[in-house]
Amino acid sequence: MWSEVKHMLSRTLSSLAFQTWIEGTTATVEDDKVIVHCTNPLQKNWLKALYASYIEQAVEKVCGKRMIIQFEAPHELSDEQFMLIWNYMIALEKQTWNLEARVTKVERRMEEIEKEVAQLRERTEFLERLLATDEKPVQKTYIH
Repeated sequence: MWSEVKHMLSRTLSSLAFQTWIEGTTATVEDDKVIVHCTNPLQKNWLKALYASYIEQAVEKVCGKRMIIQFEAPHELSDEQFMLIWNYMIALEKQTWNLEARVTKVERRMEEIEKEVAQLRERTEFLERLLATDEKPVQKTYIH
């Protein structure tokens, strides 16, 4: 049953979210309760906070009825520990977005520079061809 739920979640969530938070879980069923076994307390709290509704919906579709979802992990985190980690991860995510934006800017600038270099090469080749000819440029005399 859990493999079907995970398969459904893999189609619903981004591949990164699925691989990071869902893929390593297992689950057992007891009466009308699904116990999701997490590998660590952070995963447990993250699943409860962000993905519980997705899991509930997938379980309901697979089992044909609404079930209680419970999350378990080998060691528990205090709310304070979880919030510290949560804030740290959010800060890392913001830094990642900023870096991605900067990389995109640099990539655009590199494309512009490559175009400018191509134009300079064309001009240089033209000038080299012009200088390579034996003909001297015609000098014009202007009368005032």
